[in-house]
Amino acid sequence: MSCFSAMNAPLLGEMEQTIGMLERGTIVTKLYGKQRRPDRRHLMLIRETRQLLWATVAAQTPRTDYEGAIQLREIKEIRVGKHSKEFRLFADDCQRFESSKCFVILYGSHFKLKSFSVVALSEIEADNWVRGLRYMVRDTLGAPYPLQIDRWLRREYYQMENVNSHSTKASEASPAQVTIKDFKLFLAGVSCKMTTSKFMECFTEDVRRKHDLKFDDFSRLYQKLLLPTSFPSVMCNTVGGGALAGAATSFPYSEDQQTVRPAELKRFLETEQRDISASELSSTAIATFIRDFVQDVERDVQEPYLSISEFMDFLFSKQNDLWNSKYDSVFMDMNQPLSSYWIASSHNTYLTGDQFSSESSCEAYARALRMGCRCIELDCWNGPDNLPYIFHGHTMTSKIKFMDVIKTIKDHAFITSEYPVILSIEQNCSLEQQRNMAQALIEVFGDMLLTQPCDRNEQHLPSPYQLRRKIILKHKKLPQFDEIGNGGSLTHRSSLGGAGGGGAGGGPGEADGENMRKVVKDGLLYFKDPVDKSWNLYQFVLTQQELIYSSEINESRNGNSEDDDFGLSSSCSLNNNMQQKQKDTSANDELHFGENWFHGKLEGGRKEADDLLKKYNHLGDGTFLVRESATFVGDYSLSFWRRNRPNHCRIKLKHENGSIKYYLVENFVFDSLYSLIVYYRNNMLRSSEFSIILKEPVPQPKKHEDQEWFHPNTTKEQAEQGLFKLDIGSFLVRPSVQSVNAFVISFTINRKIKHCRIMQEGRLYGIDTMNFESLVSLIHYYTRNPLYRNVKLCHPVSQELLRQALAEVNDQGDHRSHDGGNGAASNYMGSNLEEYVTCKALYSYKANKPDELSFPKHAIITNVQRDNSMWWIGDYGGMIKKHLPANYVKVIDSATEDYNSINEDGTDGRTESIEIFGAVASLFESNEPGIIFKLQIQTPTMQNPFVIGFDNQETAYEWIKAIQDAALFASQLATERRKKERTARVAKEMSDLIIYFRSVPFREHSWIFQEMSSFPETKAEKQFFQQNTQLFLSYHRNQISRVYPKGQRLDSSNFNPMPFWNIGSQMIALNYQTGDRAMQLNQAKFRNNGQCGYILKPAFMKTDSFNPNDPLSDGLSEVKVSIRLIAARHLFRGGKSNNPQIVVEIVGASFDTGIKYRTKVNENGFNPVWNEMCEFTVRNPQFAILRFEVQDEDMFAETHFIAQACYPLTCVRPGYRSVILRNKFSEELELSSLLVNVKIASVPSP
Repeated sequence: MSCFSAMNAPLLGEMEQTIGMLERGTIVTKLYGKQRRPDRRHLMLIRETRQLLWATVAAQTPRTDYEGAIQLREIKEIRVGKHSKEFRLFADDCQRFESSKCFVILYGSHFKLKSFSVVALSEIEADNWVRGLRYMVRDTLGAPYPLQIDRWLRREYYQMENVNSHSTKASEASPAQVTIKDFKLFLAGVSCKMTTSKFMECFTEDVRRKHDLKFDDFSRLYQKLLLPTSFPSVMCNTVGGGALAGAATSFPYSEDQQTVRPAELKRFLETEQRDISASELSSTAIATFIRDFVQDVERDVQEPYLSISEFMDFLFSKQNDLWNSKYDSVFMDMNQPLSSYWIASSHNTYLTGDQFSSESSCEAYARALRMGCRCIELDCWNGPDNLPYIFHGHTMTSKIKFMDVIKTIKDHAFITSEYPVILSIEQNCSLEQQRNMAQALIEVFGDMLLTQPCDRNEQHLPSPYQLRRKIILKHKKLPQFDEIGNGGSLTHRSSLGGAGGGGAGGGPGEADGENMRKVVKDGLLYFKDPVDKSWNLYQFVLTQQELIYSSEINESRNGNSEDDDFGLSSSCSLNNNMQQKQKDTSANDELHFGENWFHGKLEGGRKEADDLLKKYNHLGDGTFLVRESATFVGDYSLSFWRRNRPNHCRIKLKHENGSIKYYLVENFVFDSLYSLIVYYRNNMLRSSEFSIILKEPVPQPKKHEDQEWFHPNTTKEQAEQGLFKLDIGSFLVRPSVQSVNAFVISFTINRKIKHCRIMQEGRLYGIDTMNFESLVSLIHYYTRNPLYRNVKLCHPVSQELLRQALAEVNDQGDHRSHDGGNGAASNYMGSNLEEYVTCKALYSYKANKPDELSFPKHAIITNVQRDNSMWWIGDYGGMIKKHLPANYVKVIDSATEDYNSINEDGTDGRTESIEIFGAVASLFESNEPGIIFKLQIQTPTMQNPFVIGFDNQETAYEWIKAIQDAALFASQLATERRKKERTARVAKEMSDLIIYFRSVPFREHSWIFQEMSSFPETKAEKQFFQQNTQLFLSYHRNQISRVYPKGQRLDSSNFNPMPFWNIGSQMIALNYQTGDRAMQLNQAKFRNNGQCGYILKPAFMKTDSFNPNDPLSDGLSEVKVSIRLIAARHLFRGGKSNNPQIVVEIVGASFDTGIKYRTKVNENGFNPVWNEMCEFTVRNPQFAILRFEVQDEDMFAETHFIAQACYPLTCVRPGYRSVILRNKFSEELELSSLLVNVKIASVPSP
């Protein structure tokens, strides 16, 4: 049976073709490390062994002469693009490679993954590799146990063949063989010990004579050795209570002692496994499971079976895991306050090794987040370009850029879990770099970044559900302003609060930051529109920090000529506009309306349909379209191509119970035209004259391609240059370069260029909520209605007119360069960008060279000449024509602005503001009609004054007084803030982003739920367990704490997190890069609840009487655990012969923690059998983690780690179960598992 059987048939064929291509292999460019330059390699997939191989292009046999290999089971991520250290290392060389041709494979079984970076020859090849590998990785990880063994055996067998093929003995006449000696060496490598005589007894006389072992013989012998001869009798004595009743002679779930039938397997699941759901399984479902597990075509019969050997394979397989898969999904209540959860947390997340000299890497953040970590740490230190580095300060660890880190976090934050990610920022940067950090966080994270409380009146922390897909900052916050203001230095708060009619409530006792933005005054004032130069009413709001104004214009004063002629009010105007939209657009919400096969009302009727079908007859019989009927009004017609001519059918309508039904055949009706067509695209349409299935729809006619305003090859830059000097309302339409199914209208408004995006969905073209059947009808609508403010599309620009305009621009450019112009400046400016713009600084910048410009944040930089490079030229503070970094500024006055800011109401709803700090306000009379006073505002960062108009003297005086008072208050406030910033070493911009996790030193009273405290492990141990246990139990019910490793742990080792979890501490920050016992427990704990990173604490922890060290605390439910340690498989340790033993321990409450059992040492690491029993009680199972560790005892009786497995006790399944073993990094070991029988019973209360 194909391993792709889970796929549906159509996808199977497509994917099989892709996999076939990958098996044949392609030529790629592979990137290496520092020692080697990129080189061409032959990359190929080996499906039998689930490996990815690469070899030199010159290799004659790539399958054997390969350079390297990757096991698909170890692949963790496949990325498209140049996102790896290899691409960064050869950044210059890789500029010639398109990102769409590049991909990166991250793989490994440790925390620090290896990367495999390649460039395909084409984008299609790269896409095939990415899709194919992602599919194959999923299929590999989900393969049944017998298939996993077969692939592993093939890999080992082929490896032996390859070794022999490279030996001097191998030749063409004597091809490489796997000998009996090779098999014996292989068995020694997997810790299978036996004498030579016993080993030789395994082979037939024919094999011993030929000395050649084929794969089938190799596999059969291995399977025979894997099942010890004593094992069936062991199972007979344990299954069905045999061990208690006496020696059993037969296996109770196999009637013939050879096979296990579906009914017997079902009885085993119900009786031994205590699987409640098994009783609900039908015999068909059981049979399907057996067929999928065996994957044998010859046994794909109605009544399949498992042989005894296969049944034992099932017991050892992952399908029979001790872990209960129902906990792989989020099932806990996620609506409790954050303090009610344990949160997966990382310490020094950026490190890949020790704390002193290891590498810092963005990949460490990606790895931790994908492992489910929800709290990650950023140690920030001053860096170049006024943005921080992240590294472990005062050590030799490498440095990574803050901007690279936050971009990585954004990409990987919500892959594994949708619940909030907390950035714990350790701040060591200057105030200036903190301000830039804040700006960078806002720009990169956007809406992901939490910048406001969830609820203004909340009394506790919000829940993980409320904060889904949010990034929250943990950082120091400046003291609240009111605490400083209460000293009397700032007395204007009360007077400002009472000014005007727009004052907001709230007294000085409020703890949030709303008083900082308290509304002082608001109202409708006049502002001169920059487009039509008319005075219009805008909404103005004055706060204690800024003057905010909205450019949403009152429709009744907007100069709309069509409305003014009729003297409509604002509401009438809006209603009329909506009616016009409904009339002029085909706003139809029927399902068929947006489909490509629906052509609406064809102007030429049936003849036009005939012409379209003839034009596309190469698509074959069944090509079709649906149109509105020209003969029967309200009906539709189906037109299709059949036997070299067009055919037409009427789609009839009838009314049934108040709804319309559609049909072609009487008594076979559909609820919609859409469902009728979908049906006949999959089923035969039959009549007395023909039978046909509708296939390809006739493409929609592109009538816009014949219009003079359509420019198929014009770029944005060409449109801007050509339209710049044309009349208002001049326009052209061009395809979008950012999206395949999109167009852009470029048009002029008062010597500015706007760009409006048109999205095509199916056959419809839309702007905002408006949909049109064609681009032609859309443009026609906006020639009669304003597209932007008052501007209509009046003057279409043909391609010839655009060429003339561009020629004039080029001529003027040549003239400037010859007439004494600065040739260097002209070249720097570039030919495709306007000459001068004005910019506003997003960050402050200090010049590093004499020709660079220094400027503070918010500075207005004039006469900026833009270039396609990262450096522009501009003037500021007396410095002329100096270079400035382009990514530090934004253009605020340009002749080219993109128009994509339509709000939900369809209006241009931009909201802008000016800072009131340092503002100088003056009032003077006006001689303009309707405006009697003008209020002029000038601030230090403004190039030109800001002017507001008034038609009432009293209102003007009120506003100038309010603005002057607000400016004075803002000045005093800024002085106090600067003082606070220097004292706390926290920038206000950074402080403003801290909402919930405000870092403060711990205090024993007056707790505020938005605050939290952090403790090193030594301090936490002293305070939590020795001094203030009850205090911290109470504290953790509503407050959050974070505990991190002590500074002396230079090796990045971890402390035991369990006692700190038990006392309620939520964030136990561990070194994720270290594979030790503490991290194994951490991974096991947070595997629960769908690995979402949040585990709800038990309800009993909220009670005042709870004591984690008291076994008699209320709410505990004692259980008795019985574990029979039966056997194991594949307990290898570095290829050495080992002597394994199993240690069983419980890690949980102090009174439960300890080693519960240690088996005898078994001298067989291949398939050991113990069949030993242990029993113990657990008084607090909610805290308990069951841990198995497999150790190897050497000749000196010293033990060494082989493998481990950890399970929360509440997440295990009873019965005969497989314990899937993992390495020290909690990555699954291939085929390595224990077989145990687990029973958990409640102990009745005394």
